[in-house]
Amino acid sequence: SSACAHLTVASPCEAELQELVHQIDIMVNSKKVEWERKMKALEAKMDIQDQELASTQSKLDQKGQEVGLLRQKLEDLHETKYEMAQNYEAQLKALKSQFSKLTHSYEKLQSHQLKQKKVESREECAESLETPSELNNLYRKLEEFKAKLREWDKKGTICQNYLVYLDTQQKSLSKKCNLFQKQTPNYQFQISNKKQNQEEVITYEQPQSEKEELIIEKLKATVNEIAINKNKLEEENLKLREDLKMYQNQCQNMEADFSEMRNELQSRDARWRRIQLECQQLHTELLKIRDYKDMHQSSCVQLTEQLENKNSESFLLAQSQEHQREELNKIRNHLYREEQSHRSEQERMKTEISDLTEELHQKEITIATIMEKASLLERQLKMELEIKDKLLAKQQVCKQAKPA
Repeated sequence: SSACAHLTVASPCEAELQELVHQIDIMVNSKKVEWERKMKALEAKMDIQDQELASTQSKLDQKGQEVGLLRQKLEDLHETKYEMAQNYEAQLKALKSQFSKLTHSYEKLQSHQLKQKKVESREECAESLETPSELNNLYRKLEEFKAKLREWDKKGTICQNYLVYLDTQQKSLSKKCNLFQKQTPNYQFQISNKKQNQEEVITYEQPQSEKEELIIEKLKATVNEIAINKNKLEEENLKLREDLKMYQNQCQNMEADFSEMRNELQSRDARWRRIQLECQQLHTELLKIRDYKDMHQSSCVQLTEQLENKNSESFLLAQSQEHQREELNKIRNHLYREEQSHRSEQERMKTEISDLTEELHQKEITIATIMEKASLLERQLKMELEIKDKLLAKQQVCKQAKPA
């Protein structure tokens, strides 16, 4: 009976123990399910944050590529500006050499004109035949120089427009850099928020497994890498700003050089206008000389007609004078052709022109001697006519005296 009582007492305790063990198993299973669910949610959050960090890293890499492109554009811009400046300086040197040549030719022409004013009127008339062609050449050179000046003005405006375009491009690049610099703290703030959220989730959940610790270490390494990349990008942004300031200073210096060149060209244009006015005055003087020459030529034609009526020798003299004129015209045509075909060889042309002018001077001297001989012959003819008139008067007086 005691054994039965002991069994009856043991069986309810065992049942209660089994029930307690069962409840403990249920609680453990429920806690296990709850922990697994929380771990899955935490892993999902970690995956989402990893994706967000990867997208942020890709954005940072993209911004870094944009910064590299901006730097390349700035380098290309600097190279193009340097090439334009070199080309402009070379063309300006060529223009200065042409200007010095033109001033030298103008001074030589002016000295030649002053020498012509000191010569006698007949020599001045003869030598003035050569001056209009030289004056026309000078006018042509002045027109060419004006055309080059207009072309340089056009190039200057093109360069100015290109500089304005480069300035706008630099402003846009600086705006992009400023925007990127403004966006960088935003990305940093987002990363810090994500890091803080991750730390809060980690501290709240208090993961105990090794997998969670590895994920946390990985996230910390990623955050440190992003911070290092952010610092590098900030340094690159500072360097880019310094480069932009340097390029802006270079652009300002180039604009100052262009304005100085433009002022120099304007002063030269004013000087060439004064030269043109002086050339116009010389042209009016040459027209007066030409009128005076035409007047004397008309008187010379009358004298030649009288001489032709009086003597055949004067006719031969007129023919020789006409031949000399044809030779002079041939020489002038030859000079004109030489001048048209050999513009680049100005120094050689000057020597040839000096030789030809000397030859013309010699021929004009011979013409002057021939004219003097003609005038002497005319005086002799007048004296002979006077003698004949006197003889005829004497004969008439004698005839009238004989009948008486």
